[in-house]
Amino acid sequence: MDWYTTLVIMHIVGTVLGVGGATFVEVHLVRALRDGVMSPEESAIMQTTYTVLRVGFFLLVLSGFGFLILSRLSEYTVWFYSITFWIKLSIVGVIAVNAILIQLRWIPILWGSAIALVSWYAALIIGVLLRGSVDQPLWIPVIYVAAIIIVYFVMREVHSRYTKPHFPH
Repeated sequence: MDWYTTLVIMHIVGTVLGVGGATFVEVHLVRALRDGVMSPEESAIMQTTYTVLRVGFFLLVLSGFGFLILSRLSEYTVWFYSITFWIKLSIVGVIAVNAILIQLRWIPILWGSAIALVSWYAALIIGVLLRGSVDQPLWIPVIYVAAIIIVYFVMREVHSRYTKPHFPH
């Protein structure tokens, strides 16, 4: 198996773990807070889910750097000039910064969750559907920001309907 194939597999696995992890963080969070308190078992499930999410992000970033190095070594640098590429790279940056802000508790959890969930799905969708360059890619950030806002309000409604108020320690 060549390096390119290895990187593609790593990138796909990282994306799958990231998208799945981000999805299950939300599912487990709503489930854990139904009674307004997170039990030790529920906390352990959340920690495991976050670990899966972090492994996915690590694989995504590692394979992404691998693609950059491989492209540079093969002197195939055309896509460095693609706006779509820079949008995808920016979304990965948003995932990283958002994770830090959530960890430091500098962002409300629902906003951080909405950003994480939309960012992971955006990375997946853009990676699959927009493999090449797009003629007019400026609609991508507009849809991305709109999706974050919509997902935030949907998640706020889900939390208000299915969870009791909780007071973090």
